[in-house]
Amino acid sequence: MEIERSDQHALSSEEQAHLAKLRALVESALADGKVSSAEIQAVRELIHADHKVTPEELQTIRSTMKSMLGDAELEYDWG
Repeated sequence: MEIERSDQHALSSEEQAHLAKLRALVESALADGKVSSAEIQAVRELIHADHKVTPEELQTIRSTMKSMLGDAELEYDWG
């Protein structure tokens, strides 16, 4: 499903760098196939750093998870 927004714009180099950092953080968090509460908190802090969550950030998280996990279920490591 692709989401189109009427206010879509070309991403600035700063926005592209932010999304690359987010992608790397999610990849690191999912490297072992599990996600910890600390890893989730780190992702939340990064996407909320500017006090807003953009569709591009959500799409980056979603596509990175899909590429890392495929159809496997995400495991949570709260211990």
